[in-house]
Amino acid sequence: MENLIAYLNESLVPLEEKVKAYLQVEQDIRHLEVEILTHRKNNAAEASAKEEDLNGLLQKYNKLREEVVQMLPEQNKFIEINLGYGPSMVGYFTVDHETHQTLPEPVLRVVH
Repeated sequence: MENLIAYLNESLVPLEEKVKAYLQVEQDIRHLEVEILTHRKNNAAEASAKEEDLNGLLQKYNKLREEVVQMLPEQNKFIEINLGYGPSMVGYFTVDHETHQTLPEPVLRVVH
């Protein structure tokens, strides 16, 4: 029988914290993109400043992505983690699970 509470393992806490940070930066990027589009019509200077902020967030996002990938024990498999609201999954995939073909660019997937 499968262990249904394996995702509560204390050794997964650093990975969980890194994934939470990754998801928060992803959300911040989306909000900032909306702000940029809003200010582009009215205030080009403010939009330009926000685009610089966006570049910083994108760098942070890519760094966190690489850190999450390095923390995963294996590729092409989901790992169950606890993001605070029940089991979630994170995995780094280099092969399409349906076609079994190598992906042109590896994908980090978070299911929450």
